[in-house]
Amino acid sequence: MLDVLIQTFNEEQNLPHALASVAGWTGRVFVVDSGSTDRTLEIARASGATVVEHAWEGYARQKNWALDNLPFESPWVMILDADEAITPQLRREIEQLCARPADSVPQSGFYINRYLLFLGKRIRHCGYFPSWNLRLFKRGKARYEDRPVHEHMIVDGPQGFLKHLLEHNDRRGLEHYIAKHNRYSTLEAETLYFAHSLPDRNLIKPDAFGSSVERRRFFKTHIYPRLPAKWLGRFLWMYFLKLGFLDGMTGLRFCLLISSHELITSLKLYELKQRAKETAHPNIDTLKTNHQQLIEPPVSPSSPSPLTDEFSSLDLRLSNEIQNQKSKIETPPSRHQSPWSTMEKIKRVIWMITRATLFRHSFHNWYGWRRFLLRGFGAKVGKGVRIRPSATIEIPWNLSIDDGAIIGDHAILYSLGKITIGRHCVISQYAHLCAGTHDHSQRSFPLLRPPIVLEEDVWIAADAFVGPGVTIGARSLLGARGSVFKDLPPGIIATGNPPPPNKPRLLEGAPDQIPDA
Repeated sequence: MLDVLIQTFNEEQNLPHALASVAGWTGRVFVVDSGSTDRTLEIARASGATVVEHAWEGYARQKNWALDNLPFESPWVMILDADEAITPQLRREIEQLCARPADSVPQSGFYINRYLLFLGKRIRHCGYFPSWNLRLFKRGKARYEDRPVHEHMIVDGPQGFLKHLLEHNDRRGLEHYIAKHNRYSTLEAETLYFAHSLPDRNLIKPDAFGSSVERRRFFKTHIYPRLPAKWLGRFLWMYFLKLGFLDGMTGLRFCLLISSHELITSLKLYELKQRAKETAHPNIDTLKTNHQQLIEPPVSPSSPSPLTDEFSSLDLRLSNEIQNQKSKIETPPSRHQSPWSTMEKIKRVIWMITRATLFRHSFHNWYGWRRFLLRGFGAKVGKGVRIRPSATIEIPWNLSIDDGAIIGDHAILYSLGKITIGRHCVISQYAHLCAGTHDHSQRSFPLLRPPIVLEEDVWIAADAFVGPGVTIGARSLLGARGSVFKDLPPGIIATGNPPPPNKPRLLEGAPDQIPDA
């Protein structure tokens, strides 16, 4: 038989799914709650679970208190998070294991592989799968190391691995997810900063040649803190080395979110170091108290709540935001002010790396692969679009290419502004579409990004140039090495530099028969 321990705090959205996955086939189910104000306790009691209320002590200490004080009866115990659920296949595997006499099982604990659902989709890569967690163990044979966050279980005896999967699906949404990871980042920063000052409480020791957990702890303790730009390294590791790009746009969003968590942790660690320098006689408790007050400033009961202040100033902030947006349009950025946001800069760096590796060095006829990469970075790419690996695309999320279009070898889509390419257009080799220029009338030389639009069945011939803000009408042709800086009407052939309309262009046959670039 199996007893289950679930730790909760305001889990009314997740808890019913966790309880349903253990209902009817386990022994006692203990729900240890630390002050929930929603329907968590009501849901737990209605399911028949034993509810125990205990003040929060920390992730590891709360579970260790439960293991030490609750009346577990079964020979096996499983710890389940409230946002997890046991899959039917895993249930059958655990039932078969628990049906055997406990003494006949040589292992004292078992690791279970867990998959994550993020924004409703399963993460299959990114370094988050497989994700092994020791959750099933013989009663009295395991407890958690005394660590503020990312604690591991220490087991007395050998460990094994179960075959089937545990589901991790937090249904409370991104706001809660980000708030939780903000708290984690504080704990991680404190753990890294105070690691050499805190007493040893049987933590798993860092060992470069030990188990996988010990090796990871060695890297996190001795190598990782010394790395520059850890947030960027975390993204590259997750998105490229751990194949996060195979999870599509969801994988990209997930990798960006986790790497931003790394950046926040680094900033909080830096903040702790700065506050230590400002303190004449730094003390661990003083620094932690100061840091907590900075992260979570106390609110006096007699003072207005932050939420009240937020609503009372809503009209003013909206008015200011409108004025800021107007100023951005009417006043160009100064010479020292970048027109790109921080997130855009990060995405551009990531795309440059992707373009120089996975895109540029793909096989000649891997058109689907390159369409996939572009879509992963926000480009709108239709069916049957053929883009050669040597083509240069500056900013994918400013690019829209409709069905059946062709982008030839060494073509340049300089998409600082929006570039829209219609159905069955052909951009031949070395052609250049430039959706970016500068305002030469001002000393600050601000960037301008007029869009380029090619309507359907347009052909831009070899080495031709299309300037910013140009629209080329349907079925028109811009001849080789021609340059155009004004709109071209539909259905004409234009050659020269700049090219005047020479004669009408007549298409024979179906658009699908347009030759490759």
